[in-house]
Amino acid sequence: MLALTVCMFGDILLTSRPVVLSNEQGDLASQFIYWRAFTAEQLRHGHLPLWNPYVYCGMPFLGAAPAGVLYPPTWLDLVLSLPRSINLVTALHVFLAGLFTYLWGLRRGLHPLAAVTAGALFMFSGSFFLHVYAGHLSVSAMPWMPLVFVSLEGWIQNRTRGWILLGTAAIAIQIVSGEIQVCFYTAVAAGLMVAFRMVNTPHRWKVLLGFCAMYAGAAALGALQILLGAHASSESVRSSGLSYEFASMVSFSPENFLTLLAPGFFGDMVTVPYWGRWYLWEMCLFIGVSGLALAVYGAICGKRGTRGVLVSLVVIMLVLALGSNTPLFRVLHRWVFGFNQFRANAKFIIEASLFLTILAGTGLDYLLHSPRGNRWLALGLLIAGIVVGGVAIRLRSAAKATGSTSWWPQSMQKIYATGETYQTASIYTDPPSVMRDGLFASNGLTRAAAEFLILSGLVFLAGVNRRFVYLIALMAIAEIFVFARSTRATFEISSTQAPKLKAFLDQHPGDYRIYYERTPNIAMWLGREDVWGYAQLMLKRYAEFMAFTQGQSPNEATQYLELSRFHPLHAMLRWRYAFLPGTNGDRLLTAKSVMSRLQLVYDYRVLSGRDEILRAMDSPTFDPWQQVILESQPNPAPTPFADSGTATINNSSPGRLTVEADLPHPAILLITDAYSNGWRAQPLADSVQRAYTVLPANYVLQAIPLSQGHHHIQIEYRPAAARVGGWISIAALLGFISIVVYHARKTWFSHPVA
Repeated sequence: MLALTVCMFGDILLTSRPVVLSNEQGDLASQFIYWRAFTAEQLRHGHLPLWNPYVYCGMPFLGAAPAGVLYPPTWLDLVLSLPRSINLVTALHVFLAGLFTYLWGLRRGLHPLAAVTAGALFMFSGSFFLHVYAGHLSVSAMPWMPLVFVSLEGWIQNRTRGWILLGTAAIAIQIVSGEIQVCFYTAVAAGLMVAFRMVNTPHRWKVLLGFCAMYAGAAALGALQILLGAHASSESVRSSGLSYEFASMVSFSPENFLTLLAPGFFGDMVTVPYWGRWYLWEMCLFIGVSGLALAVYGAICGKRGTRGVLVSLVVIMLVLALGSNTPLFRVLHRWVFGFNQFRANAKFIIEASLFLTILAGTGLDYLLHSPRGNRWLALGLLIAGIVVGGVAIRLRSAAKATGSTSWWPQSMQKIYATGETYQTASIYTDPPSVMRDGLFASNGLTRAAAEFLILSGLVFLAGVNRRFVYLIALMAIAEIFVFARSTRATFEISSTQAPKLKAFLDQHPGDYRIYYERTPNIAMWLGREDVWGYAQLMLKRYAEFMAFTQGQSPNEATQYLELSRFHPLHAMLRWRYAFLPGTNGDRLLTAKSVMSRLQLVYDYRVLSGRDEILRAMDSPTFDPWQQVILESQPNPAPTPFADSGTATINNSSPGRLTVEADLPHPAILLITDAYSNGWRAQPLADSVQRAYTVLPANYVLQAIPLSQGHHHIQIEYRPAAARVGGWISIAALLGFISIVVYHARKTWFSHPVA
């Protein structure tokens, strides 16, 4: 496993160039690289980054952004340069994906070569490895899936405490990686595995209790991540769950089962653009033609007690991955917790691919132990090669005859008509493009046919000499390795920077916000603040407000919004500059005026309900410099006076603000940062007021009622979830370590060295 990883990434890990593993148009370049840089900077200063002030006028961070703040491997960012750390962590997780799959294979009694083959097939599979191309942080959570299943099967078979501890650790690491969707899908697969295995075990309740203990222990260890995530989610655009239309997006497309044979049938993103539905990294089931053949063989000839469970799990995972393409998903979305919280049901193909690779290892293991008498397999592979080759020839003919009566262009146009593609219409109608795509797909099927024929010959020869089985394993590993290597992409980290933007901001100092449409999260890199960003769990209040200012319904607010105009209310967000992409570079728009970060206001109104507040704010008579709209009565309540007092910022850091104010009369301190109910205000020693309350103001901002006199306040984002979750996690970690030490000592002394 390590050798395969080094062969795949060695040149990148050893280079001195600042290159990063991922496509430069992927999520790493547009989002995650800035999150990781921000996280590393905060941790170096001893701060746990609960709040991100740089996007969306501020938003929760640790619970809302899967940046791996609590995930140990990402702490390499603290000691290594960001490109080197990202590359090393990526390679580490590809290695772990193979290693843990290999260990699972050994646990199931597979021959070491069969276990190695299964590990290689998973670590370089389309459903896993292409997420490296896409730059997804979910690569950090996926490798721990096979370790979860190893633990479950070990517990079911032996029911010893060590397996519960191992499973608890694996699940907890998944949780703190921040990729809750991967954790949820793993839990679904694990629960189904336990349900199937309980049928044939006499210790059903013990098996179930062990499974529950794993997840309960992991939840306690990851309580800080879970509770902060739940808090962030409760205030986010996903607080009411996702609509069926949104949740059903990125369901696995039935035609993409062809990627089992030809991963580039709809384009490979390198030679030919991907023109299929959604994204190839969510739609590719490829584990190699050899791997597929071995998996089918393992499903037929493996041990009945174990292969039956895996086959059932593969089928169920694929049905779940199909999402909205089956009537089942509508039922799950409405009635089953969790299915209305995520989109991209296609991610279930990751679990399906993992189970397929174990089946492939099972098939190879059977060949290693029974190489003779498999002529029917050789015949089946021969027939498969002939059939797939015939389809490839017919497809080549249809691609060359791209007239209106040819079925190939009609098929491409039907895919485009689904509205689930991201290529321009010309790709599906332009004759040269249609022919190119058809020939490329035909070539993929031709290669698959050739591999079936070669496999057929090797299986036949294995009946004469067992050594040919080793060639089959080598062929399976080489095939999937070559596929993964062909999709590996890198980009220069300098491409994620915007030197012209930085130069402009340096020349125009001040406390204001910007909107940079090309890469909203770049504000985090520059240490400046943006009114928008790119994140899933942005605050719902803020999304609704911004949608309203762009003439859209707040009821339809999501994290996807194109800001095309200034609104008078944007002044209270301190939004001064907008950089909009144009034909000759960015087009600069400048606001007429913006408010300061602190504003003392003496006039207020109390209104309830989002729509009533937004209508009142949209009125020509509303002046945010002079009046604030609250949702409850302030205490103390201000009265209008001409003299306004003073308020200044003594210290400011992400998630923390220290303010001093001197007031001749009671007033409301308006803070032009996004409101969240996790904000707390505490009086310092010389403050006249003994208690402060942070209220929502103007629907999206913060307000603190102040009495007459001198105020010294520390304002901090510190939700109760952080305190409660932190103490639970610390207690659980100490308890877990104690149990591990006790178990290790007991195991050691119960097996003394002779």
